[in-house]
Amino acid sequence: MVLAPIRELELDFAKIYFYETYVVCKIYDSIVIDTAKVISLHEVYREFYGKKKYGYIFDRTSNYTINIIAYMHCPFYADVSSFVMVAPNKETKKTIKYEEIFSLVPLKIFDTMYEAQHWMELENQIKGS
Repeated sequence: MVLAPIRELELDFAKIYFYETYVVCKIYDSIVIDTAKVISLHEVYREFYGKKKYGYIFDRTSNYTINIIAYMHCPFYADVSSFVMVAPNKETKKTIKYEEIFSLVPLKIFDTMYEAQHWMELENQIKGS
């Protein structure tokens, strides 16, 4: 990782790493992410960041499923400045491209966490976060 997280939090379905201007979320294997889980994640993020916008890195190296309806029913998109996915394999990248159809924000894809965090750090410098 580029930097050490400010805080780490473990939920029953995910591990969350908080940084100054972005969050990294790693969902555990065999989990199905539905609207309720998406909302609970964003409520945790809002508790940490308050009204400040933050970047979001989704670590897609685990084998889990996202119910695409969750993308359409998430009321927290306004909180997110950038949405990044880490997906080292082709199948996951294809899945993300399909999911992006239902996302209200563009999804940027990287092969490694280092690349994703490096891009997020640069993006936040450009945006002045």
